[in-house]
Amino acid sequence: RELNIYQSIDSPFMSGNIMIADSEGVTEKLPFLGQERLLFMLQTPSHGGTVNFNEYHAIIYNVETRFHSSIREQSLVLNWTSLEHYKNIRTKISASFDGMISDIVEKILTDSDYLETSKPIHLELTKNIRKYVIPNLNPFQAIELLRTEAVSAEEQSPHFLFFENPDGFH
Repeated sequence: RELNIYQSIDSPFMSGNIMIADSEGVTEKLPFLGQERLLFMLQTPSHGGTVNFNEYHAIIYNVETRFHSSIREQSLVLNWTSLEHYKNIRTKISASFDGMISDIVEKILTDSDYLETSKPIHLELTKNIRKYVIPNLNPFQAIELLRTEAVSAEEQSPHFLFFENPDGFH
């Protein structure tokens, strides 16, 4: 019945919820418990591109509401988030890094020990080789720490954002 997608330049992940109407009793035979993968693709006339979660799966993490919408129909509201956010919650980084901050962020996003994303990554190069020890932080916390220290290689600007949208990580 309804699909909501939440994204923000202040948030490193996308999330949302979906309302499903079930008049056949499918949710009793195949219950939603959480950790199910959600695959969808949508396009709207006002947005030029598509939001494609067929390649980059979403994870259902909560059954928010279950209610009877009619005598023979049940509706569910399922909350979902991106796979990388789910991995972020379960991963800790305790390691030292050296190099440019843009390279360290790319390593955290792509390395199999951390987030291992296959989504496109749009990075702006940073300058100065730095050494960091990440003390038992989640990957997104580590990237936030690095973001505040980064300086652009081209514009000398110290202002960076880290966010996810349908085009990947920025």
